[in-house]
Amino acid sequence: MISSLLFNFFLILWEVLYTLITLPIIFFPARIVNIFLVYSVKVVLLILRLLCRIEYEIRGVENIPKQPFVIASKHQSPLETFIFILLFRNAVFILKRELKWIPFIGLYLMALRMIFINRLDGISSIRYIIKLAKMHIKENRSIIIFPEGTRTAAKQEAKYRPGVAALYGVLSVPVLPVALNTGLFWPKSILSIRKNPGKAIIEILPPIYPGLSKDKFLENLGKAIEEKSNKLIAEKTSIAG
Repeated sequence: MISSLLFNFFLILWEVLYTLITLPIIFFPARIVNIFLVYSVKVVLLILRLLCRIEYEIRGVENIPKQPFVIASKHQSPLETFIFILLFRNAVFILKRELKWIPFIGLYLMALRMIFINRLDGISSIRYIIKLAKMHIKENRSIIIFPEGTRTAAKQEAKYRPGVAALYGVLSVPVLPVALNTGLFWPKSILSIRKNPGKAIIEILPPIYPGLSKDKFLENLGKAIEEKSNKLIAEKTSIAG
């Protein structure tokens, strides 16, 4: 618990000081802003490993397409968000609107042209996502979406929201399912005081290519992500046992 508290203190202090010091960077092109963001995330993950002894492993990188794509990931922890910034550089996250108003950090996210949505807007938010996602795909930027719409605890399943199916149907690019077990190590609250040492696994699954019906796509996506995530959770539990 002490190590988790120390990490939380560092995380707050680092993000505030670093974003303050580098604030003029937000007026530079997005690719420059992204370089500074990547450096910040590397420092955070290093301190996480040193203080909390949490490491990570990425599997299935051979499944990443050469062309722009949509990443549809299980969302159990802040950990995968940090890792995705390193793994899928120049990608655009679809984020809840409230994150835009986080002091200083929100300015960075806006400078990187992330897609912010109001989850209460329903169909209008989906139209907004599609409009901006089309623009980013044309700019050769991939899109990251968490189909459940929020973080869920490890072993918890939630209904997938329609946004990911809308992107699949309109963008005509591969959707890359991502399974993980990060919630076993860093629970869903970003400042959780319970962090468990070990190696989190993020596994990139084979892409789902355009051509399926909406229902079949959602069925295949949910089955792939949930089954593999459960296996990764069981794998960690088996090792620990």
